[in-house]
Amino acid sequence: MSRAFAGGALLLYALVLFSLLPATGLTDDDDFYLPAGESYASWILEAAQFSSRAWSRKGIDAAFDINHEHPPVAKYALGLAAKLFGGVLGPVDGPRVATVLWSTLTAALLLVLARSHLGPRRGNWAGGLAILFLLGLPRFAFHSRVGTLDVPVAAVYLLAGSFALWGERSRQAAFWAGPLFGVAAATKLNGPFLFGPMLLFWILTRRTPRKEERRSGLGLPPLPLTVLSMVVVGPLTFLVLWPWLWFDTIDRVQAYVSFHLNHYPIYLLYFGRIYDAGPFPPWHAPFVLALWTTPVATVVAGLYGTVEAGISGLRRILRRDQTFDTQRPEGDLALFLLLNAAATIAVVSFLAGPKYGGVKLFLPFFPFFCLLAGFGILRMGERLAAWERLKAIPVRGAVSGSAAVGLLAAASLQLKFGQDGLSAYAGLAGGLRGATAAGMERQYYDVLSRAQLKWLDAHAPPNTKVHFMPNHKEYARTFRWAHREGSLRRDVRASPRRIRADLLVLTHERRFSTYPSALVEARGLEVLHTHRRDGVPLWTVYRLGGSSSSAPTR
Repeated sequence: MSRAFAGGALLLYALVLFSLLPATGLTDDDDFYLPAGESYASWILEAAQFSSRAWSRKGIDAAFDINHEHPPVAKYALGLAAKLFGGVLGPVDGPRVATVLWSTLTAALLLVLARSHLGPRRGNWAGGLAILFLLGLPRFAFHSRVGTLDVPVAAVYLLAGSFALWGERSRQAAFWAGPLFGVAAATKLNGPFLFGPMLLFWILTRRTPRKEERRSGLGLPPLPLTVLSMVVVGPLTFLVLWPWLWFDTIDRVQAYVSFHLNHYPIYLLYFGRIYDAGPFPPWHAPFVLALWTTPVATVVAGLYGTVEAGISGLRRILRRDQTFDTQRPEGDLALFLLLNAAATIAVVSFLAGPKYGGVKLFLPFFPFFCLLAGFGILRMGERLAAWERLKAIPVRGAVSGSAAVGLLAAASLQLKFGQDGLSAYAGLAGGLRGATAAGMERQYYDVLSRAQLKWLDAHAPPNTKVHFMPNHKEYARTFRWAHREGSLRRDVRASPRRIRADLLVLTHERRFSTYPSALVEARGLEVLHTHRRDGVPLWTVYRLGGSSSSAPTR
């Protein structure tokens, strides 16, 4: 039964993501990474034929100059998926198959991690629940269907971390942790931060040599093979995977680091205040956004799982001198989850830097938290079942029923927001309505939603010019992809100047300082359509050149 549950959860995860792919809007990141993916994949195919031009500096620079600000691994996958699936699914959804597969890999790793440390039966339940909890996160699910780097780095971070953890019992896994750490670093900037929590894990779980065993005065525990592999093989893998760094290596590495240390400002609306270039948003912003966008049942299960993992992890630390501890695998997993969940969100919270895009920058946090939630449900059932005075009560059934209700609540949130997953707020925020009243972002990413495209394609008069406010330039870029994939008539074009446009689309993104003036400009124009979620307007279409008593919806 447990095996069927786990396998069914993983299959459901993949099917849901694939089924939602055609409804997912076009983001500004798609316009950055899909062309880069096409260029990188073409280079791979040319290099595989041992073309002298492909392996020359000129050929490499020509292929990798586009979007060289970010590492290439996720873009390789996007480009290869475009070549494999683009002819069937189109130039946007074809490449995005790669992101769906990255996300499915993340879900599968949660199951494998749970099984390998909790045993097949217990692991199937904890891992299966974790998969369903992850599927119930609308924002993670949305990012799992777009051409960007955040879900891929969440997947490879978890993969490299898993091999580092398996390296506790396998020399082969310990070695492979190094190359996979390099792959994570070559996916996005989050990747290298894996080393910190894993180093702390090894320090906490290794026996400190006794005085008579020390060859020096230091009492530090010996570091494992995994550390050597990550320190030596990891950076080499990073360099091998990114041909852009093969020339002028020091200068280009410095430029890569400098770009992210001095990243151009991206706005965040947080409790009514707009944060841009500085000061940066407060440290608690990622924690609040994580709590407010995660279904309440998942939060409760995850926090309880954190407590249970803390108990197991502390026991593991205190028993580190015991070689034959039957609870050691569970303690390893618990400590691993706690340290990496903390690190993946703390890096964004406490390091000086922007915290834009809702939960986008700390997506690697959520798989760890969801496995903590699955572990919490498992331990709750086991603890209740162990109470003698409750033996006559079907406590396991009660726990299963509670978990089912929580998962259904998460599923309802997913269904409620649909393709507007980036607008999803859960019960702790009072839904999107409550979050908007509190001064939070209604949406981000400048998404040209498929609902917008469908409306414009069906209702825009011939040769219509459309102007977007308050941030037209991003939508103008994604218009090209809409024309290319055929989801919008080619006679409907984006106009950079409002005065020459026929329709105005006001996206209600208050993080732009120009939004209030855009709202004033729209007042008095005829409202043709308003798209709402949870009763809150996300975007409104106005007819330009006419007037009406209809007022814009705030």
